[in-house]
Amino acid sequence: MVFLQPTKGGRQHGGLTLQITDQRVIEKITDDVSIDGTQLAQAKESPHRLLYTTPVLTRDLHLSGTARVTVTLTSSAPAANLSVWLVALPWTEKGRIYDNIITRGWADPQNTTPEASAPLKPNKAVTVSFDLQPDDQVIPAGKQVGLMIFSSDRDYTLWPKPGTQLSVVLDDTALELPVVGGRSAYEAA
Repeated sequence: MVFLQPTKGGRQHGGLTLQITDQRVIEKITDDVSIDGTQLAQAKESPHRLLYTTPVLTRDLHLSGTARVTVTLTSSAPAANLSVWLVALPWTEKGRIYDNIITRGWADPQNTTPEASAPLKPNKAVTVSFDLQPDDQVIPAGKQVGLMIFSSDRDYTLWPKPGTQLSVVLDDTALELPVVGGRSAYEAA
């Protein structure tokens, strides 16, 4: 596994870094289920998603296994959706869906553990960790791996009224990426 942390700039394209930071950075998104994930992934900038990318790959990168995300957030509403996609960028318009979407997953921030479920309290942070769908594929040189965080996924979650705001605490958010060959293979790519 390779552990990556997002860096500031997610409304456009923030970074994904191997360095762990302790700087308190919070970035916000506003839920709007009318905009689907493919539109969000292709947008140069959006208030409805956060997107963090690796540098452009100079070599192919083989991913195999189950990626895991940890997201610390607050919600303006007592209930919210949390959706995460890993995408290959730039988006290939005429490509097959799996040329662009590496994997994805969803969570309900009210359920931070299997034993507990409680309404979210405004400005009270919760941490949610969950696995994305398992995958095995090679991301070709010239692409970037992108971590996209948004709220409601049109195809897979409930459709709440738009407007819920999520604030994501970047220094308490991470991606575990299943890179074949581990950190040295990631750094070489």
